[in-house]
Amino acid sequence: MIFIIELLQFVVLIPAAILALIPLKNQLRYSIPKVAGLVALTLGCLIPFCGLIVAKTGTPVNYILSPLMIVLYLCYHGVSKVSVGVDLSIYLFVIALMSFPANFAVAIDCQVHPDGKLSDPCLLACVWQVVFSFLFLLLFAWFFHRILGFLVDNISSSWVWLATIPIPLIFTCMNVLLQPHYYETMHVNRVFSIYICYHPLALVLIFTFYIIFYLVAMELLRNAKNAERIRFLEMQESQYLSQQQYIAESARLRHDFRQQLHSLAEMAMDGNYEQLTEHLVGCVNALPKQPVNYCRNLPLNALFSYYASLMDDAQIQRNWKISLPEKLPFLITDMELCSLLGNILENVWHGCQHVQCSKRYHDLTICVKHEKSLYIVSSNCFNGEVKKENGIYLSTKRNGSGIGLSSISTIAERHGGIAQFSHTEDTFVIDVVIGK
Repeated sequence: MIFIIELLQFVVLIPAAILALIPLKNQLRYSIPKVAGLVALTLGCLIPFCGLIVAKTGTPVNYILSPLMIVLYLCYHGVSKVSVGVDLSIYLFVIALMSFPANFAVAIDCQVHPDGKLSDPCLLACVWQVVFSFLFLLLFAWFFHRILGFLVDNISSSWVWLATIPIPLIFTCMNVLLQPHYYETMHVNRVFSIYICYHPLALVLIFTFYIIFYLVAMELLRNAKNAERIRFLEMQESQYLSQQQYIAESARLRHDFRQQLHSLAEMAMDGNYEQLTEHLVGCVNALPKQPVNYCRNLPLNALFSYYASLMDDAQIQRNWKISLPEKLPFLITDMELCSLLGNILENVWHGCQHVQCSKRYHDLTICVKHEKSLYIVSSNCFNGEVKKENGIYLSTKRNGSGIGLSSISTIAERHGGIAQFSHTEDTFVIDVVIGK
């Protein structure tokens, strides 16, 4: 019986593990079935082992649980691709949340045997703790999937997530400190009533914080998308003005062409070939430079034209091979593709800035194969300076992951594709495949 009681106190690790992994569904190093297998194997060994140790030695559960939480976090971090700040914040939130069923079990236990103590729980209390833990899993799975999952996929900055850590820590400490060592203290005056009323209020407060965090993040992301949309519109406007300027200059030249022909004819008849040659050269030089059409898709063409101008000004040798239809045959919007390619080109432009002018280059190949898949291969020079953590490239301009690279991966994965990043001593490579 003692073994069963102690075993049940560790069974709560199962719903806790599931809740912790739900927000990272898109940020796992391995497939979901493989991670599920690893979790089942790990907990299947740890739970009986820890229960046996507590039952045989009489060691308080918290003495085993505390170091076990550190070991489990290291395992948790090992299967995720996110930075320490992100998964640590989620992990501590789950711990805080699962401390509530433990306190509910204490409330039941102190009613079943009021003369008992925290270190000697009854079987009924342990059963209820397990029941409440799985109930929390069912109640909050949607929140972890939609809300926290969205935040994990869209906010990669460790510093933002690290700033949220005090909240779950405060509630965890409060829940632990409120647990009475001797149950008789719960029956003094209105202590039990206050104890019962505190926990629903605390639950509301902790979820209110994360909802506010979500709403603020949504607003910031919305502003970022609007800024990006405005930027693309400005690129298109620049492209349009360039086209208009070309048309206007072409019209002016057509108007002057008749007079130029008369002048050229007179020079030819007079045999003044040297002057004729000079005049022809001047006419050729006066011809307006026709804007380059990189593809038939207008928003993308504006994007390419914008960055081509930036790279030409920065003396970056371009070798672009772009073959794109006017409309892509799969479900990716022009805005998403502009965002993906814009991040690639922005990364290239910044990377080339720290390289000697004579060595600056960018090779880009974009094509659609079999009308099903979009292939993008980009390679550029850079200074060789990289920051990596757990296989993830971090920004060299700020703390946290590279937002541009993270956005590229997110867009590719959203459409069933993949984005891979690699580097050599002086070359950075981005490979993106979207579609089947």
